[in-house]
Amino acid sequence: MLYSDPMSRSNQNGFSRDLALEENGAYQRQLELFSRCSQEKSIELVLAGEVISQLQSTANFLDIGAGTGSLTSIISTFFNDTTVIEPNKKQAEHFRRRYPQFHVFEEKWETTDLGSKLFDFIFCSHVLYYIPAELWLEVIGKMYAQLKEKGRIAIVIQSPAGDVARFFREFSGYDVPVIELWRDLTGIYGHQALEVRYFVNQIFAETLEDMTSIGLFLLIDRRFESLADKIARYFEENHKVAGGYSLRQDEIVIVIKK
Repeated sequence: MLYSDPMSRSNQNGFSRDLALEENGAYQRQLELFSRCSQEKSIELVLAGEVISQLQSTANFLDIGAGTGSLTSIISTFFNDTTVIEPNKKQAEHFRRRYPQFHVFEEKWETTDLGSKLFDFIFCSHVLYYIPAELWLEVIGKMYAQLKEKGRIAIVIQSPAGDVARFFREFSGYDVPVIELWRDLTGIYGHQALEVRYFVNQIFAETLEDMTSIGLFLLIDRRFESLADKIARYFEENHKVAGGYSLRQDEIVIVIKK
């Protein structure tokens, strides 16, 4: 049995990023829990490494929406210079304290002005959802304008298939328009400029409470907190396995070459 609630439906064209929510203690605990219970960052690191190995230069790295920085800190070791875009105040302050050598911009990518600086590698993981879909080509075009010749952009985005996509669709009514994005990027930059890679992240939690917290983290919207009981029942009825709860997250990496 699935649980749909019209009152819980979010904007079909994107989600407004709730920075106040992201900066509170509950969100930070959910983020840490998700990181412990999933393989996502390890897989993303391997895929990023494959893209970096194709670069002709490793002078400048740009991470858009760097989050906790667990990937940023490792990827940065391959480059001479790292720039971070992170509108979450606490995370931006963490970068400034922990990595004073980074150039940190505490603002959204859409409003960031990097001047004429160009980058060899631009990484953007799970950021596009917070931007209206009709603006995606524009914001990716802005990334492309900051890319050096022979450089690469890697965009990580949720696949419309898999357990997490079905869960997200059930409670938010939102489908990530990946196929449309892929088609439009191909039309703009050409087939030879695009590579698309698919990977699967397995999320496993031992308790229903933890899996429900992960579900709330994935939805990232205060309105869903009132649906915690329904979310718990959804996981109990659809994702209970021996020893806990399992959720398959299908993800896509779109690489754009210049």
